[in-house]
Order: sequence, then C-alpha cells, then structure tokens
Amino acid sequence: MHPFRGLFTVAVLAVGPLFGTGVVDTFQSYALGTFPSPVWSDVGAVLPHAPFIPPLPSATVIATTDAFGNPTKALATVNALGNSKGIFAAVPVNNFYSLFADLRVDQYSDNSAGTSADWAMQITFAQAGVNNFDTTPQAGVYASSFTRGWRLFLISSNGGPGLDLDLGVAANIGQWYHVLFEANALTGAFHSRIVDVFSNNLLVDRIDTVAGWQPQFAQFDSVAFFSGELSNDTVANIGVVDNINASSSVPEPGGAVLLSIAVGIIVRWRRLGRR
Repeated sequence: MHPFRGLFTVAVLAVGPLFGTGVVDTFQSYALGTFPSPVWSDVGAVLPHAPFIPPLPSATVIATTDAFGNPTKALATVNALGNSKGIFAAVPVNNFYSLFADLRVDQYSDNSAGTSADWAMQITFAQAGVNNFDTTPQAGVYASSFTRGWRLFLISSNGGPGLDLDLGVAANIGQWYHVLFEANALTGAFHSRIVDVFSNNLLVDRIDTVAGWQPQFAQFDSVAFFSGELSNDTVANIGVVDNINASSSVPEPGGAVLLSIAVGIIVRWRRLGRR
C-alpha cells in the first residue's frame, strides 16, 4: 500500500464516526478524460442560463502532478466559459458540515467585474436545485478571479444573510492549497483553514460567525467543487481539485478538533513523505 493512501484512510476512519455520512474521492479510479460518475453529478447541467452555458461534461479527470511533482489524477473544470462548471454530490441536511480538499488554480478569467463575479474554484455546501450553482444558497471558500485570493462566501437559505469576506491569502496559479471548511448550522460559525501543501505553511486559520444566524439559513443538501464566469470574459477559469473528504452530521464533542488534527497529520505527512 502507498503510505499516503494508508495514512489518509486512517484519518478518514478516525473522523468518520464523528461526522457521519459524506463522500471521499481521490479520482484515482476514473479513466482520464471522463466525468467522475456515478459518485458525482455535473454542476453545469443544473438550471444552466445565459450568458455562458458550459459544455457537458463541465469537468473531467486529468493526469497531473501533486505539489511535490509526483504523477497523480485529479479533477479539472473545462477550459470553456460557463456560469458553473464542476461536480456535486448529495449530503444530508444537518447541523454540521465539514470538508477538506487539495485545490489548485490553473487559469483565471480575463475580465472579472467584481470579487464574486468569476471564480476559479469554490468548495462549498449548497442547496441544490433551487438555482444554478452560481446563485443557489451555499457556504464555502473560493478563489476570486478579481482579487486572485481566497474568500469566504455565503448565500443563506430562506432569506438569511449573505457574506463575501476576504481571507487575506493569495490563490496563486499552479500552487496546491489544502483547504478545510467547516460550517455550524446551529450557530452560524464558519471555520476556514488554508495550508500551502508544498511548504506545509499554515496561511490562514480563522472562525467567522454571522450575527443574527438561525439554523434554517443552512438547508444545504450537497457538496460541490466548481468554477464559473458571470462577467464579460473571453478566457475561462480552470480549477483543479483532489483528495476530497466531505461530510455532514450532528457534531459530537471534540469532533471539529479531531478533524483539524487529522488534517494536520495528513499535511505534515505529505511534506515529510516526499523529501
């Protein structure tokens, strides 16, 4: 067994009983150039609309390298304009949402009109089927084409508050980032943690709480990884994702802490195991 796969499995098993139902994917089992079904569905096929309707599939499995130059497979959004391009999978509506993944921006759009107008990659929990993923209720972290940095984004369910917050970290082209995002639907607390995979440097670790939060503002039933363009662009965003672990459940005491410890173990191993 490859040592990374072994430790990754241990971390997932350690966290799984705390967080419940979710999805784990490293994209190694899919053929190159294909859409990663049946685990995932296509974001681009959900209520597409003008100005940019993406081709389908809107994301495919690619051959690439990890942060240390080792060959691997990952998922990339297509090099074509689209209001939403990527993947999503169902998770139960619940009190606590948690995900982590490795993310890389390969290309930014050329004419972004604002911070959330175009995004190269977003990891998010969302309410699927209400709107296209560009405007459906959701909470997550995204790489803004306008600022070329990571931001926290929220569109609440049932008319709740929204949020677009600069996390103060660059999202550089070609650089792998390990991103952790946790959302507490009971309190409106959102935990964002970003690590430079190659250097193992912790770039941001913060919890932001939304004032006046109510649990019905987070009716999230899916996890998604997607890019999109809503501006007058001629160049598309391309985002890459790998090593996904996402789940939702009723939190148990210490669960979030144990997940963060597991993430730290994985990131530290990556750095040490490839020297």
